[in-house]
Amino acid sequence: MTETDEEVYLRYIAEEKDEDLETLLIRFRDGLYLFLLGFVKNEEDAEDLLMDTFAKLAVDKPHFDPDRPGSFKSWLYSIARNNALMHIRKRKLETVPLTEEIISDEDTPESQLLKNERARKLYQALGTLKAEYRQALLLLYIEDLTHEEIASAMGMKQKQIYHLVERGKKYNGLNPGMAFRGY
Repeated sequence: MTETDEEVYLRYIAEEKDEDLETLLIRFRDGLYLFLLGFVKNEEDAEDLLMDTFAKLAVDKPHFDPDRPGSFKSWLYSIARNNALMHIRKRKLETVPLTEEIISDEDTPESQLLKNERARKLYQALGTLKAEYRQALLLLYIEDLTHEEIASAMGMKQKQIYHLVERGKKYNGLNPGMAFRGY
């Protein structure tokens, strides 16, 4: 039976085995990279922020309380989001919308990660949205986080996430009742 992310991280904190941190990196690398790419202008910065997020786990060993609301995944994404926002403030960059050009280029890491056609169509649709709508929908439909976990990761209230999801669907001309996975 596969250990939960929480169990792996808590064991890493207790025993400091590099294999545990590597396991978490493997589990979250792709999704976290795409999430961070939504904040910064280029792939290198997204990769650096991904590594910074895991370096923070390795060095600072921030406390994760499994009894608090939200999953380990949403907690990790909130750390990554905070790193991205600090990076943007430092460099005074603007968030970059994911454009169709990035998505359609077959040589990009995004294309390689999004192998099936449904995911590509969804990702293209997300690329046309405002950053906050895109982030909420990405975390909901690609990363399978709950509304509560998304609220924790984005530093918002759960009701705000429900509104972002519904508005994001409407903004993109999607039927709110439509199953996004089959888009």
